[in-house]
Amino acid sequence: MSIPLRDFRLGIPDGVHAALEARAIAEGTDMQTVAREVLTSFARREHRAYIIYAKRAAASGMQPELFGDDTEDDGAARSGRR
Repeated sequence: MSIPLRDFRLGIPDGVHAALEARAIAEGTDMQTVAREVLTSFARREHRAYIIYAKRAAASGMQPELFGDDTEDDGAARSGRR
């Protein structure tokens, strides 16, 4: 069973295209698979970094709200108007 995928179009520079193409040829796969692996790896690193940041901020007594993290930033609608 394959994982559900979302379509995402992105223009990339020639050098990035060449690197993805070379890796795909070297691994006997396609560029989309290589790009998916690169983005997955990036997302895991970013998630880990955020978790570490959040733990350190909490240990220092900082509150995320102080940095502008609001429900509006998450795409959730606010109640009331400004």
